[in-house]
Amino acid sequence: MFFLRRKKKIENINKREDNKIVKIGIDLMGGDYAPVSTMEGVLLALYDLKDLHLKITFYNKIDYQKLIHNFINKLPKRSKIYNYFNKNLETDILKRIEFIPCSNYISMSDKPVNILKNRDNTLVKVFELLRDKVVDGVLYAGNTGAFLETSILVVGRLNGVKRPALLTVLPFNKPVLLLDSGANAECKPEYLLQFSVMASIYYKKIISNSLPKLGLLNIGTEDIKGNLLTKESNKLISNYVNINNNLFEYVGFVEPYDVVNSKVDIVVADGFSGNIMLKSFESLGEYVFNFIRKEFSLNIFNKAIGLLSRRIFRRIKSYFDYSEYGGALMIGLNGVSVKTHGRANYRAIKNSINFTYKLIVNDINSVILKELENIKNITLSF
Repeated sequence: MFFLRRKKKIENINKREDNKIVKIGIDLMGGDYAPVSTMEGVLLALYDLKDLHLKITFYNKIDYQKLIHNFINKLPKRSKIYNYFNKNLETDILKRIEFIPCSNYISMSDKPVNILKNRDNTLVKVFELLRDKVVDGVLYAGNTGAFLETSILVVGRLNGVKRPALLTVLPFNKPVLLLDSGANAECKPEYLLQFSVMASIYYKKIISNSLPKLGLLNIGTEDIKGNLLTKESNKLISNYVNINNNLFEYVGFVEPYDVVNSKVDIVVADGFSGNIMLKSFESLGEYVFNFIRKEFSLNIFNKAIGLLSRRIFRRIKSYFDYSEYGGALMIGLNGVSVKTHGRANYRAIKNSINFTYKLIVNDINSVILKELENIKNITLSF
């Protein structure tokens, strides 16, 4: 249970200098474990972030008050967090949440083409809040296809952005940004150049102020390898760097091996290749840890070694745990929009809210717009 875990310190969550509240919209119905895990993550985030206000869309047959009280009843009765919720539920927590009922919601199996036929659903409604500037950002844990379709149709793109893309942080020796991780299965070279620019802006604003190393995903590092898209994109990005080299250092083609060993800070790919690489890493991580667990259970000697090594393996596993990371940013949209894992538990939801909060505080879209306006000739015409 979540209340048995030691409370983890929130890192790198900046406060707004203007002391304004941060408003995030959340679809309570998105995800495999919704609405229970979503509500638990929401309440934990509100406990941590006192200037956070939420607009939550929900299916009108859901009893959200029951979900809240079930969460409080799970808490140990003498804990600090229990006392806080017991004393401040009405005077603080509920005053920072607005629940917006809807007549329908999007399941994990719904087809994206059917979403806008009934606009009174939780997903469309939460993106309308973002479009109308009622909230500063949106978090969603459900149907990825529906998320991509609705975000683009309802919110729209930033001026100058050809294709929004999913930006994912890969947890290796150091954070590696992957763009695109699944939004655009088919791409043009100019899309990959813009991905490079947007990812570099994100890296310098959120990760580190240093010049990032950027590579283009390919089946080999030699210039003669790859398909037409990767070869043309390589030429385009190389030409761009020759003109403007203050955003990133381009290292050329990279393979998954280079990504795992953090030889680059950013890896750019079309959404088809990027998504396959992302899911391969996730699957391999789960396989390795399941294999290790099986080996440690073979006999009493192995069990003893496993018991002694438990802390080490827990720490290693945490690096690959999706719930510790804030999901994927749909970068290039006209608003902060974050997609977290469909299997998100309460901890993943809470951390994703923290991630969305940080993006809003750092005003990431304004920085992207400013940089795109200053960058000339982000097209094939060099």
